[in-house]
Amino acid sequence: MKILVKLSAILVLISFVGCSSISYHNDYDPSIDFARYKTYQWYSGDHVEGDALVGYPLVQKRLINSVDRVLTEKGYTEIKEGEADFVVILHAGLKEHTKMNTYGYGGYGYGRYGYGWSGTGGMATTDVITYDEATLVIDIANVLNKELVWRGTATGIVGSPEDDQAKAQAKADDVVGNILSTFPPEKE
Repeated sequence: MKILVKLSAILVLISFVGCSSISYHNDYDPSIDFARYKTYQWYSGDHVEGDALVGYPLVQKRLINSVDRVLTEKGYTEIKEGEADFVVILHAGLKEHTKMNTYGYGGYGYGRYGYGWSGTGGMATTDVITYDEATLVIDIANVLNKELVWRGTATGIVGSPEDDQAKAQAKADDVVGNILSTFPPEKE
């Protein structure tokens, strides 16, 4: 059963977009002149170790389509052969979290020698909740020196799978669009 939950969590990696608790972050090298970048290509080397997307090519393809669409809208051109200005690396991670909530219920009774009230006894209940959190990472690396120059991430709790493929693509577009909204970074 736990394996089935993990598999469905990977398949819905991008479905957390409906949850308002998605956090987006980015980081970049301020010494890079991003205005020079006009062309990109997809990284063709080995996958990042532990990449959650490796076994799920349909989810990965949906995300690649989203990245291509956003970069094209921003004026970048994908180069299939030859050398581009930057390389895009897409990967994801999945982490299981456990949260414990304890609720206490106090009791009341007569105070010492029958005067006043005092707290006595009570009960406590603890709920254990297990959930998966996914992080989608889009890395931009400089082709010339093969160094990471920009990274954008989205992290959120994995939700229910989307049966409608058009809706699933729309959710992927939304998450990727939010990640890439700060690429290229504004000059300081």
